[in-house]
Amino acid sequence: MLYLFVLFLNNLYLCGQIYKFFFMKKMVIMALGLTFTGYAQQPSSIERDTLGLEEVVITANRIEEKKTDAVANVTIIDQKKLQQFIKIAPDMSHLIGMIEPAMALSTNTTNNRYQNLRGRALLVLIDGIPQSTPLRSTDRDIRSIDPAAVERIEIVKGSTAIYGNGAIGGIMNIVTKKAPKGVAFSGQTSLGASARDSFKENRGFGYRFNQQFSGNYKGFSYLLDAALTQTGSAVDGAGEYISPRYGLGDVRTYNGLIKLGYQFDEDNKVEAMYNFYQSLQHTPLVASAGKYLQQPRIGVYGSKDPAAEDEGMRYNHNAYVKFNSNNIFAHTDLELSAFTQHQYAIFDYRKHNAKSPRWESSSGQATVKGEKYGIRTQLTTKLLFGENIFTQLLYGVDALIDKTSQPLVDGRYWMPELASYNSAPFLQTKTTFFNHYVLKAGLRYDYIDVAVPDYQVLRLKNTDPRVYVKGGELSYNNLSPNVGIAYNQIKYFQPFASYSQGFSIFDLGRTLRAAKADVLSKINTEPVKTDNYEIGAYSEIGKYVHLSGSYFYTYSKLGSDLKSVSGFWVVDRSPQKIYGFEVNADIFPTDWLTLGGSFISFEGEKKSSEDGPWDGYMSGTSIPAPKASAYVRVTPTAKSYLQVNYLHTGSRDRFTPDNKGVYTEGEGVVFPIDLFSLSAGYTFNKNLSLGLGVENLADKVYYTPASMLVARDAEYARGNGRYFNLNLTYRY
Repeated sequence: MLYLFVLFLNNLYLCGQIYKFFFMKKMVIMALGLTFTGYAQQPSSIERDTLGLEEVVITANRIEEKKTDAVANVTIIDQKKLQQFIKIAPDMSHLIGMIEPAMALSTNTTNNRYQNLRGRALLVLIDGIPQSTPLRSTDRDIRSIDPAAVERIEIVKGSTAIYGNGAIGGIMNIVTKKAPKGVAFSGQTSLGASARDSFKENRGFGYRFNQQFSGNYKGFSYLLDAALTQTGSAVDGAGEYISPRYGLGDVRTYNGLIKLGYQFDEDNKVEAMYNFYQSLQHTPLVASAGKYLQQPRIGVYGSKDPAAEDEGMRYNHNAYVKFNSNNIFAHTDLELSAFTQHQYAIFDYRKHNAKSPRWESSSGQATVKGEKYGIRTQLTTKLLFGENIFTQLLYGVDALIDKTSQPLVDGRYWMPELASYNSAPFLQTKTTFFNHYVLKAGLRYDYIDVAVPDYQVLRLKNTDPRVYVKGGELSYNNLSPNVGIAYNQIKYFQPFASYSQGFSIFDLGRTLRAAKADVLSKINTEPVKTDNYEIGAYSEIGKYVHLSGSYFYTYSKLGSDLKSVSGFWVVDRSPQKIYGFEVNADIFPTDWLTLGGSFISFEGEKKSSEDGPWDGYMSGTSIPAPKASAYVRVTPTAKSYLQVNYLHTGSRDRFTPDNKGVYTEGEGVVFPIDLFSLSAGYTFNKNLSLGLGVENLADKVYYTPASMLVARDAEYARGNGRYFNLNLTYRY
C-alpha cells in the first residue's frame, strides 16, 4: 500500500520543476491578484473570524462557502445520508444514482458511462484529485473509491471550468474522512452481510468489513480506514442470475485510506493522504442469451477463456501532500498541494466474432492505464471596500501532467500513450454586498498541449487498409468565464442566476483510435465548449419546509454525445443543446417525521448542420428519462429510525426502429420503473448500533434504464431483485 506513496514523494521534485516552469510562464496572474489587493482598503481593526463565512457547507468551488452562496444548484450528501444509503447499496455509482436527481440510475454494472450530470460529462474528484480521464475515458470515474472512506459528497451542477478540463456537466467532489477533533484515539469496527431473500444455489450471499482508527494528539492527527467487500452472484427479481458482463456480482473490493496531518500552530498545517482502491470480478458465470425487448441476458455456469483476466479496476492510487497557511500576508491564506493518481482498468474479454470483428479479427481484452501528476497553488485574499462590501479573491495557478494509454492485455495498442501538459492561471471573485447580495465572477485560462506519438491504427479486420498516423502536438487554449448573483436576505426566497462556461477535450482517444486520416490536422480533435445558463432559488419556510429548484440551459457548438459506428462508440460533433428543470423538497412536520422528494426532467436536441434547424434528439446515452423520488423517515425514539424510499423513472421514446424493428444503438425505448427501498437503524448504546437495508423492497422484475436505451442484445440485462443488507457497528 505504501509503494505509491513513496513513488509520489519521489515525484515531488519533478512536480516542483513542472510548477516552476508553468508558474514563470503564467506569473501575470499573481501580479493581477496583487494589483487588486493594492487598490482595495485593507481590513485593520476587524478580526479575521469576523471576515469568515457564516456557515461552511461546501468546498467544491475551491472556497469554503454556504450552499446558498454557491450561485448554483448544489447537492450535499453528508455522512448521515451516506450511512442510510450504504445500508441499501454499498456501491458508489448505485447510491449516487438513488440520491442525486440529475444523474441517471446505476447501470448495475461497473460501467457508469450513462451516469452523466444533466446530460453532460462530469468531473469526478477525490479530495480535489481528478478521477476522470479526458484523454480516454474509463467510464469508471464514480466507482473509484469505497463509500466507507467518504466523509461527504458535493455535487455542483452546471458547466464549469473552475478545475479545468472535463467539467462540462458539473463537478462531483468526494471528500474523504478526517480525524475527529479533541480525541486522542477512537475507532469503529463494522461487519455486514448481504443476501437475496431466497439463496440461489448458495451463491447470493455477500459480506462486508470496515475498520477505522483515528485521533488527534498534540497537533498530530491520523486516520486509518480499511474496507473489504465481497458480493454474491447477482440475482434478478425472477430468480435468474444477472449477466456477469461488467457485473457487480461476485466482485471483491479493497479500499485503504491513510490520512496524516500536523498543525504547526493556529495558522499553519500540513496534511498527507493516500487511498488505494481495487475492485475485480471473479465469477463462475458467463453471459448467455439476451434479445433486446424479448429476453434478458443472463448468467449461466461456464468457463471463461483462459486468456481472459478478471475485469474491473486493478488499482486506483490517489495521494496528496497539502500545506495550508492562514494570513500568510495581507489577510491572505495560502493552499499549496501536490498530488498524483495512477489507475489501471481492465474491460471485458471479447471473443472474435466474424459478424462484428475487431482488433484485426482476433480476440482480445482492452485496458486503460493512466497516471497524473499535479500541483495547485491558490491564494485567498479578504478585502473590505467599505462597511458593507466584502470581497474574497481566489487566484493562483494549476499545473497537471496526464498520461493515458489504451493497450490490450496482449500488448497491442488500441490507443497509444497520449501525454497532456496542462497549466492554467485563474482568478475568482466573490463579493458580498450589505450581507445579503452575493456576486461571483471569474476567469480561467487553460493551456493544454497533448503529445501524440506516431502510431498505427489497430484495424477491425485484417483486410482493412492500414492507417499510419503521423504524430505531433495538439494545442488547446481557452478562456472560460463565469458570473453569477445570489440574494439570501429573505429565507423563504433566496434566488440565484448564473452563467458559466465549461471546456473539455472530451475522450480524445475515442477519436484517435478510429482515425481514417494519416495526419492529425485532418482529424477533428476540437474541444467541447459548453455555455451554461441557470436560474433557481433556495427556500426555507420556517423550520418546517426546505425547497430548491432551478431551470437550466446548456449549448455546445460541438457536441459530446456518443453514437455507435460499426459497433464502437464515437463522439457526435453536431451542435447540441440541453434544457430542463429540477425541484427538491424536504418537509419536517414534527420532530419524529421527515418527508420529501425531487423531480427532474430535461431534453437534449441537436442539429444536422451548424446553420440548420434543431432537427433531432440527443441519444439515450446522454439524456435519461424524467426521474422522481420520494422518502418518508420516521424516528419513533432517539435510538431508532425507519426510512422508506420511492424512485420512479419515466419513459423516453424519441426514436423509431428500422423496417426490421431494430433500434440504433443508444436510441432504444425506455419504459417506466418504480422501485422501493428501505433503511432502518437502532442504537443500543453509545458504542453499538445495528443497521438494515433492503434494495428493491417489492422484488420487482425490471430492466435497468441503461440496458433499455443502449438497445444491444449483449447489454439487455435486468436489475437486482430484493436484497437484504445487515450491518453491525461497534464504536470505541
